[in-house]
Amino acid sequence: MQFEAIIFDKDGTLLDFDETWDQPIFEAILTESDSSKQLKIAEALGFDLSKRTTLPNAPIIHQSVSQLVELLSPLTDGRSLLDLVAQKAKEHVTAVPAADCVLQALHHANIQAAVATNDEEAAARAQMCELGWLEAKKSLIAAVIGCDSGHGAKPDPKMIQAAASSLGVPVHRCAMIGDSAADLLAGKRAGVMSVILVGKAEKVGHHSHLADFWIEDLGDLLTEHQLCT
Repeated sequence: MQFEAIIFDKDGTLLDFDETWDQPIFEAILTESDSSKQLKIAEALGFDLSKRTTLPNAPIIHQSVSQLVELLSPLTDGRSLLDLVAQKAKEHVTAVPAADCVLQALHHANIQAAVATNDEEAAARAQMCELGWLEAKKSLIAAVIGCDSGHGAKPDPKMIQAAASSLGVPVHRCAMIGDSAADLLAGKRAGVMSVILVGKAEKVGHHSHLADFWIEDLGDLLTEHQLCT
């Protein structure tokens, strides 16, 4: 297969979700002094307080920031809590092991890369900058579309279409790569060439029926599917 561009989800795809988000989420929840509220907030987000880890298919993984604010509104000031999480996540931002290698290989092969995330655009850009992927002289990511960029949120396909348009590539010449049902559905509805699921079976296996291809590690893009050769 050969694509002109690849549109990546961010969290769980390019970024290690657990390393980037679990500790910030845990610390933010603990700012609520009422322990019963802490548990309710954790349950709303899909976070296991006892194990300090995000549960598979948790709302905080696949819902947009505005959806999470609404979800948290009966319990706390959702906007403030999520802002605190985002601030701390920037300090903890961790790429999956193969992410930099894959982005570098795409850059050298003249295959453009974009990010379409249900996180907010400014927060996503801050994380990309922290990892050196948006440097002025050698940007490895040519477009970043967030849930507040004016194109809706996944699984709405308009975000994917906007990413392709920003790259100047027909959407049917793009691949969409993600770890959630929202990523895969958005790609399919947008009309991309292929949707690729990434992640271990215990985390993403229940989404496999939605994918054209399934890889366990992002680095497999460089070998199994020869996207960069």
